[in-house]
Amino acid sequence: MDKTLTNRQRRALETRAKLIEAAKRVLAEKSFDEVSVEDITALAGVSTGSFYTYFKRKEDIVDAINDDTVFRLAEIVNEKTDLDIYERIRFYCREYLNRIEDHGLEICRQWLRNTLSPVEFKILGEEKTIWQHDLDSVEKILQEAINRNELRREAPVGDIAGFIVAELYGLQSLWCMSDGSIDVIAFSERLSRLGLENVLEKYTV
Repeated sequence: MDKTLTNRQRRALETRAKLIEAAKRVLAEKSFDEVSVEDITALAGVSTGSFYTYFKRKEDIVDAINDDTVFRLAEIVNEKTDLDIYERIRFYCREYLNRIEDHGLEICRQWLRNTLSPVEFKILGEEKTIWQHDLDSVEKILQEAINRNELRREAPVGDIAGFIVAELYGLQSLWCMSDGSIDVIAFSERLSRLGLENVLEKYTV
């Protein structure tokens, strides 16, 4: 933790982290609709009022759970200079789905509900919809590939990013509908070989 933080700021970060961890644990046992703010705060050992210091509503904590994992994934991918664009996109898809799986079905189901809503959330300091953030993230990876001279400059970055994000959302939906019985990682790898590689090949330098 940053040593320059004041004790008050440090306690605030610790309280927020407790709430997020408590939400993960409660949602591993109950559906989102069954979970109350009081359930989360009781497990975290903080007052109900403290919850609303950090989150406007119950739905917002699901996005906070993903904040340091899914939301920052594009940054992690673009730091991997040893991987080519095919490998970086596969890595992004695999890690995205791995992290969704790690959080469990109930968090994934609520995540999809939040995604379907046009409501904007504060994501990494910006107000935007989850869909727009995910689209921007994949576009950053593709734009970096253009900067590295891996893809041609005329590559339709927005269209390719939309294709990838739509695939990821479809796989999440299938995973939830099958009650977690399908292997979304293996499914993603097969879809990548069938479609994504052909799409990228057209624009590879």
